[in-house]
Amino acid sequence: MRNVLKPAGYHGAGRRSKYFEGWYVKLVDAQQQARLAVIPGVFLAPEADGPHEAFVQVLDGATGRSWYNPYPMSEFAAHSETFAVQVGPNRFSTGGVVLDLPEVGLSGRVDFEQPLDPWPVSVRSPGAMGWYAWMPFMECYHGVVSFGHSLSGSLELDGEELNFDGGRGYIEKDWGQAFPVRLRVDALEPFR
Repeated sequence: MRNVLKPAGYHGAGRRSKYFEGWYVKLVDAQQQARLAVIPGVFLAPEADGPHEAFVQVLDGATGRSWYNPYPMSEFAAHSETFAVQVGPNRFSTGGVVLDLPEVGLSGRVDFEQPLDPWPVSVRSPGAMGWYAWMPFMECYHGVVSFGHSLSGSLELDGEELNFDGGRGYIEKDWGQAFPVRLRVDALEPFR
């Protein structure tokens, strides 16, 4: 129940296998030229002894490029009640993000200039998933950590400065055993 009522916090403590959790942190500059999604998270393999890994994935919406940076689980830490995640030297919190990804050429700091604006969650209205959030058999759960907040600061990507002063941010989260399997197109054939 705590997981549903606190979607921003880390829910994987005590898990030993077959689990994932990731926070999708979107950063858009004021001119909407720089559009990055930075995703910190963890994958726990189906076997209890691994291989498990933490990661930071970066998606560049302006160029279509993407990077996946694995880290040992020993370099992952997260708070169970609120949005506070560290993967290696990279930090993500209610105050902003600090990135140091030399393999990508991405570094810098972007602050969130106002409090996050989460989806209101209560026992009667359990967030983005509605009553499905209470179903224990779901493969994946979803939450909205912030519908939007203003940004300040800058990042350097491949030697180019990306200024996020006056930009907008958004954060969502997924966790569970697996992302749902997509429907195959041929499975829909009788319904066309």
